[in-house]
Amino acid sequence: MLLHDYWRARCGGTDRLPSEHDIRAEQIEPLLPFVWLLDFERDTSEFRYRLIGPAVVNGVGGDYTGRTLAEAHDNGCLQGRAVRPLLDMMSDASPRWRQGPALLAHEIADLWLESLILPLASDHRTPDQVLGMTLFLARERQSNQPARRRGV
Repeated sequence: MLLHDYWRARCGGTDRLPSEHDIRAEQIEPLLPFVWLLDFERDTSEFRYRLIGPAVVNGVGGDYTGRTLAEAHDNGCLQGRAVRPLLDMMSDASPRWRQGPALLAHEIADLWLESLILPLASDHRTPDQVLGMTLFLARERQSNQPARRRGV
């Protein structure tokens, strides 16, 4: 099952977004280790990790549950590189997909990943959460260097 297809089926129409309550964990169980959920704090334009699957925790080298992106990732380029696509999605309610190097600073250096981000809306109209899925790809495609922890 593809998460994007599951999300689209939960939309229930072209102008309706699924809410967190429309997403049933038991229906996407094989994907759960790779899934993460962000809450969007509209008044501050910050994103806060609500949930992070164990494969993502292992892949990035840390569990950021409860922390904002700014608190979790010590990265001067945070706004332009990683937060801008999330803010754009909060405005246009369109999914985003990318493959490439990690945009945020993590405990593991030189990550190569594939990410899908999908908007969720508690009122089914205005996005207020991000449902994401991240897969960690073999770095051999890019180099022969294994992933390593920062500072090691």
